[in-house]
Amino acid sequence: MTTWKAYSAGNTSVQLEDISSKYIVEALGEILKQFFSYEFNQRPQRTALIKSTLANLGNKKLKGKPPYSTYVNGVTNLLGQEDGVKNNHSEWLYDLHWYTDTNEPYLPQCSHLVVECEWNPKRKGERKVSYNGIKYDFQKLLVANSDLRLMIFIIKNDTDILELDRYFDKAIDNYANLNLGSKFLFIAFDQRINGFHYVAKQKQ
Repeated sequence: MTTWKAYSAGNTSVQLEDISSKYIVEALGEILKQFFSYEFNQRPQRTALIKSTLANLGNKKLKGKPPYSTYVNGVTNLLGQEDGVKNNHSEWLYDLHWYTDTNEPYLPQCSHLVVECEWNPKRKGERKVSYNGIKYDFQKLLVANSDLRLMIFIIKNDTDILELDRYFDKAIDNYANLNLGSKFLFIAFDQRINGFHYVAKQKQ
């Protein structure tokens, strides 16, 4: 099992080599108090908060990270969309994209980040497979052609993270069309620590 790191009020040190992954963890760490507040205890509000945070981050120029265009829906100024942020307010294949576009319509140059966010571990009408809600959405990231793939979900106990970690490793290893070195970042929110656990993985 890959070692997952905890991010909470008492542990904000980020141990990641990929600069975009590091910025993502830090940005989501800054909204933990809001994420676990009463105002954001429903799935739609939490999803919108995550999307808004990552859309704002995508547009920022930071050391080692240029500004990117974004595809994201369900983001409003009420959730803190920053002035000057330019988003395409629609969902295109994934919950959120960072990408570089050309001046010509429908001619993208590069995808830098694709994100799937799933709070429900169970899909309706399918009970035989554990964590099928998360696994179903993660399949989309396996087929993505992007610099980085981010899966966000929530856990309730240590068994959740142990079983999902084994699944993620097996799924990445099993998918033959995935290039060697393909990068993944996983973030598992955890009410027990008012924080989250994170880990980076690569296709070996």
